Amino acid sequence: MTIRFHRLKKPKQDHAGVSRRMFLMTTAMAGVTSSTMIASAGCAFASPLDDGQSATLLRMVQDIYPHPDLLDVNHYQAIADAVIANADGDTAAAKNLREGLASIDAQSQALFGSDYIAIEDPDAREGVLRKFQHDGFFQGVRWTAYFAIYNNVDVWPLFGYQGSSVEHGGYIDRGFSDITFVPQGPSLEVRMAEVKG
Repeated sequence: MTIRFHRLKKPKQDHAGVSRRMFLMTTAMAGVTSSTMIASAGCAFASPLDDGQSATLLRMVQDIYPHPDLLDVNHYQAIADAVIANADGDTAAAKNLREGLASIDAQSQALFGSDYIAIEDPDAREGVLRKFQHDGFFQGVRWTAYFAIYNNVDVWPLFGYQGSSVEHGGYIDRGFSDITFVPQGPSLEVRMAEVKG
């Protein structure tokens, strides 16, 4: 058995000293890199809301779903970011969100003489929001925030929810009677004695 080695011929030099393969690879990488940089810069600068509107949205989400003892500001900020992300790709939704937040601030100015986020009384802020509770913009924020909070696996333990128990045999052996907010009732023996008379 004979083994033959095929030697590659020396590549011919281009007029610039770069092979065609290297030229194509370099230009392709440059194109991918520049398009990625342009896209990330566009995402960074193309937020549909300014800082004031973002602060109003954050306060609005906190007032719609008040869990001050359970959720931190960073949880609420992630929820507000989810609302902004929904409006980011849709110009009509972004316009609707901007106009809705502006109308909340206008109503706050008319009633209290200050912006919505400057109102310290939570009941007063709730009163401002109640005027808009049936508007499409409000419902969009409400439902996006709803799913962003209660569908978030990282937040479930804060509410005492363990998640699905189907994979673990069901709820009977896994937290069925772990509730602490219902007062303790009579024991089984006491109830049986009452039934027997």
